[in-house]
Amino acid sequence: MARTRQFDERQALLEAMLVFWEKGYEGTSIHDLEQAMGLNRTSIYNAFGNKRALFNRVMLCYKESVMSALFAELQNAPNIKEGVRRLLYGALDIHFDEENPGGCLMVLSMLEENQHDEQAKADMQEAFHNLKNTVQTLLSRAKKAGELSPDLDTGSMATTIVTTMSGMMVLGKANFTKTALKKTINQVVSLLD
Repeated sequence: MARTRQFDERQALLEAMLVFWEKGYEGTSIHDLEQAMGLNRTSIYNAFGNKRALFNRVMLCYKESVMSALFAELQNAPNIKEGVRRLLYGALDIHFDEENPGGCLMVLSMLEENQHDEQAKADMQEAFHNLKNTVQTLLSRAKKAGELSPDLDTGSMATTIVTTMSGMMVLGKANFTKTALKKTINQVVSLLD
């Protein structure tokens, strides 16, 4: 008879997520994961597979928690300008949240792409394209509704917004201040006038 798991799988994934986020894929050891997750190596392998499989599950967890919360901020705003502001401020708040390692797990993982297999790279690329496409869809909808200039190139603007979001995470790791990055956000949002 199989034994029932004696731990909270979601909580274990969240703990692993913070380790990968802080140390990167290559810098994270199984020992680091054991310490953070409160599990021994055998339990980790039995529940999640090897380090690569665990990382893939962590990335899914990141998309379902952190990224989906940012999407919700964007989609639930009263107008597109406020949605973009909330999206970018939300990303900035995640970086400066003392409970997080700073930056963005997706951005930092893309920067170490040579550490990842083709599937992991494709999944990360897809996540960025999904973000860009979601922003573009909402910009197009707002443009049709008359909220935005009829001359606005929604594809270029969506890329600008995603580039700003990703770039802020890198600059935040380079000790740019929250105040300076908020000014950048305000500048980008002003492009929607």
